[in-house]
Parts: sequence; C-alpha cells; structure tokens
Amino acid sequence: DAAASAEPEVEEEDPYKAALKEIAKSRARLKGLDEQHSVLETDLRYFETALKKGGEIQNAMEDELEDEKAFFDDLKLHIANQDALDLREASEGWGTDETKMAKCIVCRLPETIELTDQIYRRNYGRSLEDQIRGENHTLLGLLTGSMTNFGKFLCYRAMPQAKRDSLLIHKCMAGWGCSDFILMEILSTRTNQELKDAAAAYAEDHDGEDMVERIKSETGGFGKKWYGLWCDTLVEFDRDEREGVQGDPAAVAQELYDAGEGKWMGCDEQPFIDHLCKANDETVAAIVAAYDANENSQKSLFQAVEDKMGGDLEFAVLARIRPKPIFFAYRIYKACKGWGTDEECIGRVIACITKKECELMEAAYQDMYKDEEAPFNNFREVIKSELSGSFLEAIEMMMDTTSPKGHRVQMKHYPVYADQAAKYFADEVKAKHNEGEMRTIGTSDLDGCFQLCGFLDPNDLFICRDYDYGLDPARDKFEAPARAPDLMEETPADLEAAEALIEKLNEVLGDVEGQIATKEGDKSGFEANLHLTCHEFKTTDHLLNQYRSDNVNMLEFCASRDADLVNEAVVGWGTDEAKLIRVLCALSKTQLRRVNEIYTERYGKTLREVTDDELGGFFEGDFKYFMKCCLTPEAELDAELLVESMKGWGTNDTLLCEIICTRSNKELKAAKAIFLEKEGKPLEQWVDGDTSGSYQDFLMACLKADRDESVAFNWKVCETRAEMIHNVLEGTSEYSTLTTFLPRMNVKAIEQMKKKYYEKYGVDIMADIKEKGSGDWQKILLARCYDKPSYYAHALMGAMKGWGTDETALSRIIGRTSKGDLKRIEARFQAMFDGQTLSAAITSEVGGNFKKALLTYLSTEAPGAPEEAPAE
Repeated sequence: DAAASAEPEVEEEDPYKAALKEIAKSRARLKGLDEQHSVLETDLRYFETALKKGGEIQNAMEDELEDEKAFFDDLKLHIANQDALDLREASEGWGTDETKMAKCIVCRLPETIELTDQIYRRNYGRSLEDQIRGENHTLLGLLTGSMTNFGKFLCYRAMPQAKRDSLLIHKCMAGWGCSDFILMEILSTRTNQELKDAAAAYAEDHDGEDMVERIKSETGGFGKKWYGLWCDTLVEFDRDEREGVQGDPAAVAQELYDAGEGKWMGCDEQPFIDHLCKANDETVAAIVAAYDANENSQKSLFQAVEDKMGGDLEFAVLARIRPKPIFFAYRIYKACKGWGTDEECIGRVIACITKKECELMEAAYQDMYKDEEAPFNNFREVIKSELSGSFLEAIEMMMDTTSPKGHRVQMKHYPVYADQAAKYFADEVKAKHNEGEMRTIGTSDLDGCFQLCGFLDPNDLFICRDYDYGLDPARDKFEAPARAPDLMEETPADLEAAEALIEKLNEVLGDVEGQIATKEGDKSGFEANLHLTCHEFKTTDHLLNQYRSDNVNMLEFCASRDADLVNEAVVGWGTDEAKLIRVLCALSKTQLRRVNEIYTERYGKTLREVTDDELGGFFEGDFKYFMKCCLTPEAELDAELLVESMKGWGTNDTLLCEIICTRSNKELKAAKAIFLEKEGKPLEQWVDGDTSGSYQDFLMACLKADRDESVAFNWKVCETRAEMIHNVLEGTSEYSTLTTFLPRMNVKAIEQMKKKYYEKYGVDIMADIKEKGSGDWQKILLARCYDKPSYYAHALMGAMKGWGTDETALSRIIGRTSKGDLKRIEARFQAMFDGQTLSAAITSEVGGNFKKALLTYLSTEAPGAPEEAPAE
C-alpha cells in the first residue's frame, strides 16, 4: 500500500536535450533582436540624415541670410540718404515742396524714417521734426507758433513713437483741464513697453517731470473718482500681455452685467476697472463676445457701457473694449460728423498708426458705417469731403502707397513672424511623423534633398526653393551582421559544446541588447533634436525669403528713383557731377546693373554712354575713367583693359598680369569671348605678339582658364613646390619650371605652399618675391601667390607710392571691385600698411570730383560713424 501511494518519479530530462532547447530559444531571441536592431538602425539613419541635411542647409541659408541682410542695410541706407537730400531740397528757397516732403515721410516705415533722421541730424545739424516744424507754419503761426495740420501730420510721422507720445500726453494736459480723448487714445492702445518709453521720453523732455504723477493729478479730483481710478490703473503699465484668453470670460461678462445693465439704477464701476483695465486684447475680445452671448443681456457690452456710464469714463472704457481698428474708425467718424471737422484729430489718429493698422481701420470703418448717408458711409469719401490740399494728399498717400519694401511690416516684427512660422512647421513635422514612412525613407538611397515624413514634395518643405538640392546621407545603409553558422544553425556535438555555445549566445545577446538600449536612447535624442533643427531651419528659411523679397522690391524702388536722378543730373545746361557721384558711386554692382537697365529703357542710353558724353574736361579725365570702370560690366571692362594693356607702343605688363593672373576661370572665359567679338581675333594671338619666352608661356597657360578651383591640396606636393619657387628665386633653377604647376594650382594649395615655405626657409615667400623676383616674373608671382585682397591692397599702395599717382590703377581696381570685396581689400590695406586707411591714403593723393567719387564708392559706414559726410 505504501508503495502504491507514493508519487511516481519524474524522469530527469537529458541535460544535452535541455541545452539544445535553450540554444533554440536563444537563437530565436537573437534573430528577433537582430531584426529589431536593423529597424532601429534604419530609424537612426533617417534621423541622422535629416539632422545632417537640415544642418547643412541651415548653414548655407544663414550664410546667404547674412549677405541678404547686409544688402538690405545698404539699400535702406541708400534710400534714407536720398530721402534726407530730398527733404533738404524740399525745404530750400522760397516756399516748401510739400509733395516731395510728404513722399519721404508718409511713404516710409518708421525704421527708415529713424535712419533718415540720423542722417539729417549728422549732415544738417537738425532733426526731421525740427525741419518740418520750420517749414510748415501758417502765416499766423509766425506769431503764435501754431502749425498747419499738414505740418503736424508730418511731424507726428517723423517723430520716434516715444517722443511723439510724450509730446501728445504733455499737449493734452497743458493749459486748463485735460484732453482726455487724446490721453485715452494713447493709454488704451499702447503696449506696456511703449508707455514706459513714453514716460522716459517725457522725463527727458520736461526736466525730469514724472509723467505718471502728472497724469494722476490731471485725471483725479472732484467728480472724477472712477475715471481717476481707471487712469491710475492704466498708468501702472503692467497690463497682462500673455498670449491667449485668460480666466473665465463668461463669468466676467456676467459680473459686468450685474454691475451695469442688470442694475435697476446706477452702475458699479469697480468691476469694469478690475476686469478690463489690465486684461490682454484677446481676453477683452472674449469678454465682449461672452457678454453678447449672455442670455440675460439685451444689449452689447458697448451699448451697456454707453447707457450706464457717461463722460470721460465712458470714453475710456469704450477705448479699451473696442479693438484698435474699430476704435480708430470711431474717432475718425466723430471727427468728421457734425458741425466743423476736427482735422487735427484726423491727422493725429492716422499719423500715429502703422500703414497696416491704417488698412485695418479703413476696413472697420467701411463695415461699421456702411448704412450711413454719403459721404459718411465710405472712409475715402468722407476724408475727401472734409480735407483738402497737401493735407489730403498726404493722408491719401499714407493709405495708398506701400513702403519701398513692397509691404507694410516693420523689420522688428520679422523675428516674431519667423518664430511663429517655425513653431507651426516644427509641430506639423511632429504630427506628420509616421514610423512606416520613416523606415521607407531610411532604407532608400537618401542621396536627394532634405526629406521628412509627410513632406515628400520639396515645395512643401522649402520657402526658398533653390535649396532643394541633393545631399549625401549621414551614413550608409545598415547591413545586418552575418551570424556564423556554428552560432545560428549547426547542432553542437555534445553537452560540452552545447554549454559553450549557450555561453557564446548569451554573450552576443547581451552585446546586442546593450547596443539596442544605447541606440534607442540615441533615437530619442535625435527625435528631440530634429524638432529643434526643424524650428531653426524654418526660422532661417522664413527670414531669408523675407529679406530676399524685400531686397528685390527695394532694389527696384532705388533703381527707378536713381535712374530719374541721373537724368536730372545730365539734362539741361551743364552736368551736375555732384549728383552723379552721390547717386552712382554709392551703389553696389547689383544696384548699378539694375539702374542701367531702367535708364536705358527710359532714356535710350546706357549709363556708360551718358557719362562718356557728359563728363570730360582737362581736369576730369581721371573722374571719367573711374566712372567707366564703375559702370562697365566686369567682363566687358576686362576685355577693354586687356586691349589697353597691349595697344600702342609697348606693353603694360602690370595690367596684363593683373587681369590674366587674378581672374577666375569663368571671368577669363567671359573676357576672352568679348575680346574676340570686339577685336576679331583671339586674345591669345595678341598676347603671343606682345610677349615672349617663358613669361609668354606662363600667360598662355593661365589663358587656358582651367585652373583647379577646388580646395584640395597635398602637404608633400606643397612642400615640393615651395622648394621649386625657392630655387627659382635663388637663381639655381629657371623661371620656366614654374609654368609646370603654378598656372593650375588652386588658391588653398598656394596658401599651404606659402606656409611650407616659411617653415622651411624662415622667411615669408612674398617678401622673398619682392626682394629677389625679377622683371615680369615678379609681377606674375605677386599676382598668383597673393590672395586677392592682399594683391589689390599691394597694387593700390603701389599706385600711390613715390612721386606721382597712378590714377588709372586706382580707378580700375576700385571701380571694378564689388563693394563686398572692397571691404576686405580695405581691411587688408590697413593691416599691411601700419594702420593707414585706404580712404586716408586716397585723400592725400587725389582731389576734385575724382576724390569725391572714390571716397563715395568706398563709403560703407552706417550714419553717424564717419567724421566726414558723404560727398554731395
């Protein structure tokens, strides 16, 4: 019985079989991990490539953005300089050219007016506001100090906002009482910072008087308790400026109803102060909407305020709850309605808002008063019926014209709008991310343009379309490791072999699991970085597109005005050389090309032709030659200079080497084509007839225009070539040996060769060339071994050193060079010649219109920086 009741013995599994089962499980797990690893590597390839390409494009865009911003600044400065001159001309002599004056003020954004004001102060010693005040007094104003409304309008437009608000606040509190309407126009429509700036300007303009205390003293007192409290709250300058609706608008609307419309008699003003004074615009709008939706209310909040309040407090509350366009439209309507017209109010309201706000105000007016009788049902018509003369013309100009940028958005808003666009884009990238699509992209060749999930069409990804070019992936496609047969397939012969295999599998499993854990962490990091990269990329993309567009429009505006100014300078008796210099020599090559196109289209001559006809005289030959160099397209000028270097008796080898040895392949080919077209035979034939020997061979090698223009170099080769040049300079080798390598040697390799020369011989190669180089070969070596800024700095000093000045060399080097390259040449000139500036050197060497033209072309400083004003 005992034996029968005993549990049956469990037969122990064969250890070898158990080991084989464990091996099978481990192999299956390893296979799954390998697949997981492969997918993860594909994901990482997608993210890393997206980050790499996004970063590379971001860098390229930032480089272009820097150039576009610099061009933007140049164009803005050019516009402001000409505006300052136009304003000066409008004010000179008998009477004032009010149309010209208005164009320079009302057709510009504050950023340009501010720059014009700086230039005007520097050049003429007075502010724009002061100039306008002096030119726009009425006859009565000569005795009383009053101004025409046109003059006030221009003054308000010309003044910095803080100064203007300070002036208006002081004006509304001067004399008996306070003009509370003007006060509310400012306090209810400005930001906290704008009001703080106005307070600072007020203190500066009025001997330290506290604007806040002055407002409190003017708005309080008998019968003004609640209005005084309202103003006291506003002048704390701490209105809520957070984004979005704050609090519970419906609850606030109910509280306002209970305090006003819901009361049988009277009104409890405190809740209106508590809830409306400091709420942001979005919250106020939400409260107004909630009030309209309140089932207890029979009126809008506007109507309730008008019914329950009165006097200054009513106006103040309405100024706060009405959106700015509606409030300003209401002010214009009230200024025109009834007996007489408040022209000062019309001018003040329109002058103190931006062009964009003016558009919104006009639209609000059309909607609000569409049912009124004519002309009050149309903003334009009512303005025309109430105003006249220059004042009306200026108001219409303000509404109808855009800025030279082609739009009305101020530059200070660009980063804000770019950031908004970038946030939207980065969130969209996150929302469109799809694992399946990501892996499809990750397993592709990935050698195309920047690509993201959900943005397979580059047109959806880029605003600046020319950046949708191919780029290399961050890494090659992942190849899963081929596991050895003994690890994954073969059956171990015995238990010992099985246990050894289990140990090996566990080691491999641990290694793969570790890799996966690390790479999953990498993936999370890359995913977060991609969101940041997309934000930065789109910010730059947005800004670059904005500046590109601005520059196209500003270039067109400037070129059109400059073409007309050139014509003004040359029509009639005599030529206004000062105006030609001021207009043409201030321009970049890009600007000059566009001015030339417009001038040719309008007046039937190129700029080169008109200056050739108009300039001359015994003392003006250098000036005329310089203008030729400025105005002639580079390739055409090079072709002319090549002819100049070889025509007549003898050859100007300095000029010949300068052109042939410093130009790029593209530049040489373009010059050769024009030379052939104009002279009827190839440039090489001319060079062959005017030169000889190894010098000729070197020039002919350069004229092949096949120089290596990469940045590749080999240190050993650079060292060997440094030795070859040293041997030539020491006289132990022939100059002809240089023809075997120097014509094709790229700029980067030459720089490394110069370093090797110094390391090996302890002397600068350029110093050795100057001391030991001979004749025309010295000219070749200087032109080929100097970097461009150094070569031209050296050539410019050579043109001015010693007895006499080589005016033609000054003209061709400065006149042909772009302003960007000229900045680099100026900096190198100062570094090479003991701090002497190029401008100072030129000033000491030349005079007359030639000097004015050179210095104007060199002048690139911001207003206020130079001690001497630009040539006029």
